[in-house]
Amino acid sequence: MIQMGIDLGTNYIRLCTQEDGLLYNEPCMVALDEQNHVLGIGEDTKDLIGSMDPNIKVISPLRENPINFDVLDILLEQLLYEHKAFRMFQKTVLLVSYPTSFNKESCDILKEHLEDLGAYRVYFEQEIWIAAIGAKLDLFLPVASCVLNIGSSNCDIAIFQNGKMIKKSRCNVSGSTINIAIKNWLFKSYNMNVSTKQAEKIKRKIGQVNIQQDPKSLEVVGMDQNSHVLKSAIINENQIVGILTPLVQQWANWILQFLSSLPITMQQDVKTRGIICCGGSMLLNGLPSYLQNTIGCPIFVTDDPINTVSAGLMILLSRMED
Repeated sequence: MIQMGIDLGTNYIRLCTQEDGLLYNEPCMVALDEQNHVLGIGEDTKDLIGSMDPNIKVISPLRENPINFDVLDILLEQLLYEHKAFRMFQKTVLLVSYPTSFNKESCDILKEHLEDLGAYRVYFEQEIWIAAIGAKLDLFLPVASCVLNIGSSNCDIAIFQNGKMIKKSRCNVSGSTINIAIKNWLFKSYNMNVSTKQAEKIKRKIGQVNIQQDPKSLEVVGMDQNSHVLKSAIINENQIVGILTPLVQQWANWILQFLSSLPITMQQDVKTRGIICCGGSMLLNGLPSYLQNTIGCPIFVTDDPINTVSAGLMILLSRMED
């Protein structure tokens, strides 16, 4: 039997197995020609973004509203066949982690499509559940466990107790919100348009929550709004602090509101045991300490916050029986 996990994210899609670990970790995008033939998936699409050829389309199927299942099918088919998910005389079981923005209808549609591709069985679980497992929490304890997952396109918090998810909440501020804020600030401050890739680089290199005495700088290249030629600017960490402050404050207020809605005993459990955090946005410099000081309870970040969900998928795959 073949068992594979799919971490289905709006920005990234990851494929893993228990035996081989992480097989694929690339953008959830596909490039198609006018006959819908695949020109590339994942990283291979980046050179085609903004192509002058009107016959080339680069699509992120989970970013569209409604979800573009036709393109998602093409992407998954290409990905699963490339990694030999379906073989003669073997049954394939797929375990799919999906964002909380998915509804039951979306899961049912995707399940049917994956079975049409050749899957013997398809199991779905919300990303926040898988993140909690990837963090190696014992969710069956009689005390409350709190998990926070802030990724590129999702931001979720949940309370687990006695093997159940007691309550969850979703915030509309995520990693992509930060990218948009950085792009808007550069436009207003420097009359410069930058790509999402450039905004992501800024966030990764000098993303900072606290003012620094000796801030790091970074050269940014973008397109001048008036002349439409490339220009550059030097920006520093403290400028990014000004962009991030209102957003991280929204996170803190949202978390506090969520915790205040819990029964007193659960609030005490979280205050004592802390919040387990994952997702790429937790790598922002100073964010864990900012949240800890603002919320007033311990904040623990997983060892590999970007791949915590993939780790959870591999743990679940190891527990599945033939």
